[in-house]
Amino acid sequence: MKVYISTDMEGISGVVDRAQISPPGLDFKRGRLLHTEDANAAVRGALAAGATEVVVSGGHGGNGMRNIVDEQMHPAAWLITGDTRESTLQGLDASYAAVVLIGYHTRHGLSGVLDHTITARDVQEIRVQGRPIGEIGLHGLVAGAHGVAVVLVSGDDRLVAETRDWFPWAVPVVVKYAIGRHAARCMHPKRAQQSIEEDTARALGALDKMKPLDVGKPIVAELEFKRTAHADEAACLPGVARANDTTIRMRSDDPITIVNLIRMGIKLGATAQADAMR
Repeated sequence: MKVYISTDMEGISGVVDRAQISPPGLDFKRGRLLHTEDANAAVRGALAAGATEVVVSGGHGGNGMRNIVDEQMHPAAWLITGDTRESTLQGLDASYAAVVLIGYHTRHGLSGVLDHTITARDVQEIRVQGRPIGEIGLHGLVAGAHGVAVVLVSGDDRLVAETRDWFPWAVPVVVKYAIGRHAARCMHPKRAQQSIEEDTARALGALDKMKPLDVGKPIVAELEFKRTAHADEAACLPGVARANDTTIRMRSDDPITIVNLIRMGIKLGATAQADAMR
């Protein structure tokens, strides 16, 4: 059994501030260690459930996507690190039994710890088939395109409803309770990691109840920016149309194409921010 673990940092146990997840934050070194240990807990749970191969993809975007401390990683796991890759699910294919999402956060506007959707600066909302979607849902689309189910999501308590909305079968693991965007009531990291380990094993033991995410075809996605200038730039991307002043729309039968168009639209739209006078 092959298990794919994708990680982010905002939903890691003990993390509440950008200083813990981005250089040159004073707590960044500590945040990387917490990130690594939450990932290790999921690795241990996968191995306990009978995994024969475990791949961990360090998916947090800051620091060149090199935020797991390699030498502290569980020696049984393979680590995907660095930012010159197609996606945070690089290498995922139909040979994997499950995807586990560790350290994730709510979409923008849901009052979770460090809530955002891909980029807090540029994106107001992303919708798929008319439904607001965050990063866990986008990962689920990519996994579902390979016929692989998301079986577990860890993060704060505000992420539970979003998890159940997209993956009713998946196990949500709460490692902290959001007080505000930069505050939470946190479990001790060891206790949080024990929950991740135990629940990962439990989720993988119930694979017969898990389902790949399928939203039907064609897939229609809308990317709503915070500024009209972002949409001006992103509307130049082939295969998209302007939906309104701040929004572009894209359509495809392929979930991976949709997610790639969304990511490229965000990157293109962000170029509007390069000129401080615009």
